Amino acid sequence: MVTHVGEYSCTLQTWDGDYTVKIERLKSLELLDEDCRFMQQLCVRLRQLHQVASRDSSVDWLLQGLGKQAKPYLSSLQAKLLAAVEREYKIEWRQQK
Repeated sequence: MVTHVGEYSCTLQTWDGDYTVKIERLKSLELLDEDCRFMQQLCVRLRQLHQVASRDSSVDWLLQGLGKQAKPYLSSLQAKLLAAVEREYKIEWRQQK
């Protein structure tokens, strides 16, 4: 997610931190507003899991894979895996409209 745009660079918020990149390094995914909201919510969910200090290393694999998601949806299996890990670490997620 782009959180700030400057003259030559912008700040991106990802599941594992914030990064400053040159604008010309970005590629638009040309998403609809609804798709953008999904991607923002996915980022929040992944960040919450990333903040769990005692997480299993296999969670990092899942975070890395889902964090590279370029499409604005999860497969059925991806959604089930994410929900199972959230339940394991008692992270409640309520989808925002």
